[in-house]
Amino acid sequence: MNPNAETSETVLGDVRTALATVASGLDGRFVQAGAALASAYDIVERLLSSLEGVTNALDREAAEAAIGNMRAAADSLARLPHIQGERRGALKSIGDATKALRDHVAQIQRTLSFLRICGLNIMVAAAGAEEFSGFAETMFAQLDLGSGQLAGFEREAARLLAEVTNMAEAEKRLATECNHIIPEVPLKLANDAVALQRYQGDAAALAGRIADVARVIRTKLATALGAIQIGDITRQRLEHIADGVGTLTAFLDEHRPKAPDAAEAVENRIVALLTAQIEDATADFLREAHSLNRNLRGIAPDADRLLALKSDTAPEADGQSFLRRLEQDIANIQTVTSQLRHAEEQTDRLGSATSAIAESLAQRLNIVRHVQSDVEQMAWNTGLRCRRMGEDGLALAAIATEIRQFSTNLGIVSGQISQTFERLSTAAGAIRGREEQGDKIDAGRTLAESLSSIRAGSERMQHSLDSLDGEASAMVAMLRETADNVNCEAEIGRTLGVAAAQLATLAERDAELPEEAAALLDTLFDDIASTYTMAREREVHRLVTGRGEENDASIAEDIASDEDLFEDALF
Repeated sequence: MNPNAETSETVLGDVRTALATVASGLDGRFVQAGAALASAYDIVERLLSSLEGVTNALDREAAEAAIGNMRAAADSLARLPHIQGERRGALKSIGDATKALRDHVAQIQRTLSFLRICGLNIMVAAAGAEEFSGFAETMFAQLDLGSGQLAGFEREAARLLAEVTNMAEAEKRLATECNHIIPEVPLKLANDAVALQRYQGDAAALAGRIADVARVIRTKLATALGAIQIGDITRQRLEHIADGVGTLTAFLDEHRPKAPDAAEAVENRIVALLTAQIEDATADFLREAHSLNRNLRGIAPDADRLLALKSDTAPEADGQSFLRRLEQDIANIQTVTSQLRHAEEQTDRLGSATSAIAESLAQRLNIVRHVQSDVEQMAWNTGLRCRRMGEDGLALAAIATEIRQFSTNLGIVSGQISQTFERLSTAAGAIRGREEQGDKIDAGRTLAESLSSIRAGSERMQHSLDSLDGEASAMVAMLRETADNVNCEAEIGRTLGVAAAQLATLAERDAELPEEAAALLDTLFDDIASTYTMAREREVHRLVTGRGEENDASIAEDIASDEDLFEDALF
């Protein structure tokens, strides 16, 4: 056997074994690294999502509502002395008007009693005369109706005065409390509202800084995911080169004994192609692997920056964050606001009771006026009948005149009641008007809403920041392990360099290509080219062999297809 043939077979066998070994190792290293990078990318995506939770921990609408509630409560508390002054004035007006009405009612009751006496006198003076006795009985019925209405009003007025008295006592207690809380509490609420607004801005700024770092990490991971494809690309190229070595070996086994010179010439050109492919694949691998390693090593410091940002803004040593302290401040004001709420409820009840009594009084007063008109009319009719009786009717006429005078007095007192009634209605309207205008203190409700919003925001904020520790630490450990796994440029570069050098020794002979070997070489070139899956392989093939210019468009399409493949791999 030709010694050169033996050397060639040994070299080709060694190179093929070395390429297969490297390809297998790359597959193990880079598939695992790709899975780790994809996992790290998912971590960053979750981290960014969590950062949105930080940004929205006090979402703008809820935070603005909480701030507005605190400011409204502070404003209401600051106006409390003025509101109390108006309420005390209304209470005094209601009390004074009610007392005046009771005095007027007492006058009417006395007048009705005198009228009853007059009725009895008529019955005595008439000595049983039927028409005068009927007059007296009818008048008694009207007086009973009026007395019943007045008795009902007395009961209602007594309840109203008791309500006013209770309200006045509550106002005194509230005034004492106001002396303790004003102006300190309204000022504290207003300051807390400003602090909450500032805190919201600080939280958003913090989230923004952390998110910026996270996006840098995500960009580097995307770049690394693109670079990690060099492992699969290089593996495929090495497998294709190994297949080319196998194709060449099979060709030599068949053709060298028959035409050794032609076989050696074909071998020379095929080896040159395979050597160029190894050198190009090695250069690409070393370049991309170096970039990959640099990116992986550069991500860990960014992850450390995330943890540093979180540590710089950690809660105080006593574990009380700003939101927790603010929540406690508002909770401490609840005692005061509950008293304010109770005072408002009493005011509402008093306004309703006053209006109800005013309406009842108007109805009862109309009935009393009808009684007064009927009694006065009966007195006039009695007087006219007495005149026809001459001297026998003089006593009855005198009593009828006295009844008319009492009726007139009853009308005068009714008019005074109408004026007092107007004062009572005005006072009731003043209290109810404040209720309808929404000017009452409802700090308890608004602060409760703020408490709920702040508590929810605090919990979401803490959860979002706490997630930074575990996620960032896990990512750092994963990336460091991945960097160690893919740190193989030197080892693989040496192995591939040796393989290329070994092949190059076979290509040093520049034998002329016999004419009969040209067709065989073309067939081998086509067989080897049919295994390519990478545009770069075809490009190297064309540069070495000068064949394939007609396939430039196809190569361009393959390059575009490869780029799409890389983009898909990134996400």
